Amino acid sequence: MPNALPEARAFDVPEFFRFQKKEQRDVLDAMLNNENNDYSTVDELAKSDRLSQYSYEVIGDAVEYLTGRGFLHKVEKPYGCVYAVNKLRIPHMMFSYTL
Repeated sequence: MPNALPEARAFDVPEFFRFQKKEQRDVLDAMLNNENNDYSTVDELAKSDRLSQYSYEVIGDAVEYLTGRGFLHKVEKPYGCVYAVNKLRIPHMMFSYTL
């Protein structure tokens, strides 16, 4: 039987995107690698265990920055805004593989 191909377990956000702050990378990483964090409000992201070290304001600023750079889409809803990862930017991400 041929060797099994490794399975992509997570997206790794490359350094060449040169985010200004660590929290910007962490928010994008959390949204890419946890389906419960994609298509979320800032309130929902602020309650994420992965982002618990950041305040609501810091997460909101990171989301605004990522939206401005095209990494997130802002979707207007009757109850507020939700943010989704721009899937067109995913080809520029690197997968982390495990066997």
